[in-house]
Amino acid sequence: MKKLILPLSLVLLGFAALTNNASAQRYDTRIDVPRLVAQPSIRVARDNRVADELDDLNRAVRRVRLQIREFGGGRRLRYEFERVARASDQLNYAFRRGTLNRREIRSRIQRVRYELDRVRQELRARR
Repeated sequence: MKKLILPLSLVLLGFAALTNNASAQRYDTRIDVPRLVAQPSIRVARDNRVADELDDLNRAVRRVRLQIREFGGGRRLRYEFERVARASDQLNYAFRRGTLNRREIRSRIQRVRYELDRVRQELRARR
């Protein structure tokens, strides 16, 4: 029995040293594993271009909204602008949901931009 105490204590000390980093928690891949940075595919790059065009359209809508608030405008002009702003919001929603392909989104962006330019021209003529 006396001869087993020293090897047994060394074995237990070895197990204690090896299991120092062990835990009984669940392994969470969202936290513990570093994310690999993937190269953007061609599709992602094209979607980013569509997203950039959509952001430009949203900025233009905000500018026209501020101009209408600042300079006023008739009921018809405000109605036309609200129609354009609603179309822009619907386009943003469709883009986020992914219900339209990028060709359809780009064509709708062009249509909304054309209508927004008409509202902008009418607003300039009133000033």
